[in-house]
Amino acid sequence: MIKILTGIKSLIFGNLSVLLTIAAWEVLPRYGILNKVIIPPFSAVAQKVYSLAIQGQLFGNIAISLQRAGLGFLIAAAAGVTAGFLLGGMFRILEKLLLPLLRLLEKINPFALFPVFILLLGIGEVSKVSMICWVSQWPIIFNTILGTRGVDPLLIKTGRSMGASGVTIFFRIILPSAMPSILNGLKLGVQTAFIMVIYAEMLGASSGMGWLTINAQETYKMTQLFGATVCVAIIGLLINKILRLIEGRVLVWRQAAFEGREN
Repeated sequence: MIKILTGIKSLIFGNLSVLLTIAAWEVLPRYGILNKVIIPPFSAVAQKVYSLAIQGQLFGNIAISLQRAGLGFLIAAAAGVTAGFLLGGMFRILEKLLLPLLRLLEKINPFALFPVFILLLGIGEVSKVSMICWVSQWPIIFNTILGTRGVDPLLIKTGRSMGASGVTIFFRIILPSAMPSILNGLKLGVQTAFIMVIYAEMLGASSGMGWLTINAQETYKMTQLFGATVCVAIIGLLINKILRLIEGRVLVWRQAAFEGREN
């Protein structure tokens, strides 16, 4: 019983700022301190979210947004990790030649590029996924290069002197050593992909959470606008939580790989 009470107390104090914000959000519009036509009370927003969920609009649009973001991210991850290993490990000369160009391309504002993607690829799914992939790949590429560069050359030489094959050296030395940096790039890539899919759907889509938000703004459905925004924020927090769990598992695997190599 004491443990349960302690857990509840810890949960409340850990989220006190969120609870106070929700309370203010509920009270201020109801007492006329904030215009509830523009900023509806939290209970009205929650009721609208529940209504969208019952009607199937909420989870359907969430699934569409996650599908677009996931596809763009997976393509970016495959291309970015591969390019990062090649440039950071196998083709250092090519890295010196291409890195300034890659840095320049990374700095181009992705929002300015979106009309170009629409012009070249149309306003359908291809342009959205391509834009998500374009933006997500840069942190993956650069963090993979950084992680590959950071591998201790002495470890590689030791592995070769012991007769290890190139594949063994890659999976037992290079990949575990570079994994924290790669994982950091993947985390940034996922977060960027989710932000980008919302923006892309706001500009040109008839479904997804970005569309649900901009549609609410255009039709002046304030409860839907705030509800969609809150849902997007919650999804972002859940994605970050999942990535932290994956990171913990991967780092355990990395430690096991190093211990196996030492044994």
